[in-house]
Amino acid sequence: MEFVRFLFSKRFLKHFLISIGITAFLLWITFYSLSWYTKHSDYIVVPDFRGQIISDIMQGDKFGDFKFAINDSIFDPDKPRGAILSQDPYPGSRVKHNRMVYLTIVSLIPEKTAMPDLRDLTLRQAQSMLESSGLKLGKLLFIKSFDEDAVQNQLFNHAIIAPGTRLDKGSVIDLQVGMGAKASQMKKDSTQLDSLLTR
Repeated sequence: MEFVRFLFSKRFLKHFLISIGITAFLLWITFYSLSWYTKHSDYIVVPDFRGQIISDIMQGDKFGDFKFAINDSIFDPDKPRGAILSQDPYPGSRVKHNRMVYLTIVSLIPEKTAMPDLRDLTLRQAQSMLESSGLKLGKLLFIKSFDEDAVQNQLFNHAIIAPGTRLDKGSVIDLQVGMGAKASQMKKDSTQLDSLLTR
């Protein structure tokens, strides 16, 4: 009975309320300190780095709030070397300062491929083989030959290139292609023209 009276006494209630106040104050101090220490509300927005060159964004202090790491590199002959293809975190994400941004870029060093042997192949076959090797078809140079639409020579930088030669992927290959019966027809037409002009 005495204990119940003590629980409802002014002295107990006074100390109880003081202890609640002290506990609440300590909790507030703790959470405030954690928020300050971790900078809980201090965020920055991740820009869109796609399409930019990796060397450009890593120079200077423009993007000094971020750290960068190349996660992967992919060969793409249609894009400049070092161009950023994708990023993680995505553009618009809210992150803390000095956040690591992982990038996938166009490889700085081009991949190599072996020059296939296109001689005596049809033009369609040669084009298909070039594409599968990562090379590009350049100019078609038609020359006199009985093999109509058949590749007579393969050229790189205006010089004949041997099969098996290592080239950068995306290199342009010109082809000398036989004219076949077309050559005879053109010669015949040329002779007739010369005859008309000499009359």
